[in-house]
Amino acid sequence: MTPAVADCSVRPAGSRDLADLKRMRIALQELLAGKDPEVWRLSADFLARLDRFYADIIAKDDNRVFVAVDREDRPVAMLMVRIITSAQMLVSRFGRIDDAWVEPSWRARGVMTALTRAACRFLADRGVSLVMLDWANNNEPSGTCWQRIGFKPLMTMGFAGPAAILDRPGKE
Repeated sequence: MTPAVADCSVRPAGSRDLADLKRMRIALQELLAGKDPEVWRLSADFLARLDRFYADIIAKDDNRVFVAVDREDRPVAMLMVRIITSAQMLVSRFGRIDDAWVEPSWRARGVMTALTRAACRFLADRGVSLVMLDWANNNEPSGTCWQRIGFKPLMTMGFAGPAAILDRPGKE
């Protein structure tokens, strides 16, 4: 286990954590849907098989899900990191962080920093020199957290339905 913050430590998730990973990801889904219900909705089918999804992620050597656990080894936070390979990119192997969640009572205590550091150690040990993630523009606490950890915003993604674009008057 990696030391994290008082009363909490970080370790790789295992099969015993699948129910907690699913619970935390559903909580993240609810938070994101509350920020923008048009964009951040997972399908019912995917939600039903989240435990299988995390089992598959954990089984691959280029992936990790880290959990922060309390003194009784109960997960209170999670972060998934994967190594992505893309021949189209100048940096062809990079890390991607997703599914980051901290239980509300554990926030602002350094838990996400500890999880992110564990993920970055995992990536550095595998020779990965770049890590990326995304956060919703309308989720200011998330953006503030990630920037304090060391990420800088470089892109904004736009979302629209084709009809909304086609219905708009104006010049190209």
